This record gives sequence, structure tokens and C-alpha cells, in this order.
Amino acid sequence: MRVSTSMIFSQGLTNLQQQQTSMLTAQQQIATGLKLTNPADDPVAFSTASNLSVLISKQGQYSSNIDNATGKLSVQESTLGSITNILQSVRDAAIQANNAANDPTSRAALADQINQLRGALASQINATDERGEYLFSGTAAKQTPYNASGVLNPAVANATPVNLQVADGQSVTINTPASGVFQLTNSATTGGSASILQVLDQLSAAITNQPANVQTVYQTAQQDIDSVMNQVTNARGSMGNALNVLSTAKTNNSAESVINQQTLSNLRDTDMASAITKLNQSYTNLQATQMSMVKIQGLSLFNYMR
Repeated sequence: MRVSTSMIFSQGLTNLQQQQTSMLTAQQQIATGLKLTNPADDPVAFSTASNLSVLISKQGQYSSNIDNATGKLSVQESTLGSITNILQSVRDAAIQANNAANDPTSRAALADQINQLRGALASQINATDERGEYLFSGTAAKQTPYNASGVLNPAVANATPVNLQVADGQSVTINTPASGVFQLTNSATTGGSASILQVLDQLSAAITNQPANVQTVYQTAQQDIDSVMNQVTNARGSMGNALNVLSTAKTNNSAESVINQQTLSNLRDTDMASAITKLNQSYTNLQATQMSMVKIQGLSLFNYMR
């Protein structure tokens, strides 16, 4: 094949451009820390990396949800623990009140004790979290569950539990409305729907006023207190189960996130040792190509004949 001078220079120029491109690519990868910046670099790897980025972002949101849910449920479960202790004290006082040997002074002391416990109970039921949201208002989180008279807020009565997704296809309840925990649909004391706060008001009044049916009030109040204590216990059990679910979800989510981030890094991030080696090789090849071009430029038939 006949090789012309123009062909030699053309091929030399192509080699120079290839080495320069290779150097620039290596330099960019080292500077940015990324070897995969657009689909043209590797279409399959770029698509996989894009999908992994979306998945990692979703796992990050799940991690935030898990931490948020764990915090809320921990506060609620602790509050229900305090409420259980208050209700137990109320139950003990109710049993003590149902004693014919009590005189007006002892009954007044018991009524005052019931009122004090009722105030503490109302404070716990209407407690808020650090964001100012009520712990037991469900989707009506900005609404106080009960008013001063112990009447359930209609907004909370119509509220539903708040659920938060913590994994694909998995969610937990992070706010249960008070109506499912502290409300009696058929109170033995009042004969209809009533809150535990209203039951305690009836009990306190009965201890103070000693109506004809006072013994019945004592007995029905104890039944209502026991019913609410069972509801609180069930709610605490559900929260405990949810906290276990959150603990498992956090472990799984963290493990999957680490694997996905490592896979993404392998696809996208620059292998510095390899990139630096490639840069040095390209620089050496460029120098060699430049030197060969200089020598080729000095060649001619006359020089050969000399």
C-alpha cells in the first residue's frame, strides 16, 4: 500500500487527539470523583446507577420515617405507662371509697385525691409532642382530645389513626385517636358514651354527695376504670409491637442501603488508582507520539541519501 506524507501526518494527528482525549477523561474522573456522568459512558451501567440512586433516596426517606415513628411511639408508650399508673391509683381510691366506715373527712380526702388524679390523667391524655401535636388525636393532631369537662372533641372523634410507611408495603400507626383508648361506648356509670374523665367526675361527685345509689356508682366506676385500663394495655401492646417492627425495619433498611450505596459507588465512582495510572500512561503515550511526529517531520529522501 502506498503511504503518503499526508496519511502519516493524519494518522499522527489522530493518535495525538486520542491520547489527549484519554488524558482529559482521566483528569475529569480524578477531579470529579465520577467515572459515569452521562449515558454515553456506559448506557447499561448509567441506567442501573440511576435506578439505584432513586432506591437509595427512597431508603433515606424510610430511614427518616422510621426515626420519626420510633420517637413518636416511644413518647406515646411512655405516656400510656404513666396513665396506667394513674388509673391504678384511681382504682385503689375507688375501692377505698366503697367502704361504709368512711366518715365525711375521709370521704373529702378521697374525693380530693380522685380530683387530683383526674387532673393528672387529663394532662397526660391531652399531652403534646415536641412539635406541638397531640399524642392521641390521630389525623386531627392539632386538636385537643378532651375539653375541661372531659367531653371528647368532635374532630378527634371523627379522626382516624395516622400511619407512616417505613418500608415497601409496610407501615405503622404513629398516632391513635383518644376515642379508641380513653372513651367508653357504653359506660356502666353513665349508661352511654363517656370518657374516663367523665367517669371520674361522677365518682368524685358520688363520694362527696353520697347519693342513694352511691354503692352502684362505686361498682360501675370500677368496671369502667377496668375497661379503660384494658384498652390502655391493648394500646401499649400495639405500640410495643410497632416499635419491634420499626427496629427490624431500621436494621433491614440500613443493611440494604449500605449494599445499594456500595453497588452504586462501584458503578459510578472513580477508581483513583486506576484513573491515575491511566492518566500517566496517556501522558507517556502522548509524549511518545509527539516525539515520533517530530522525527517523522525530519525524514525525507534527501536526508536518507546524505
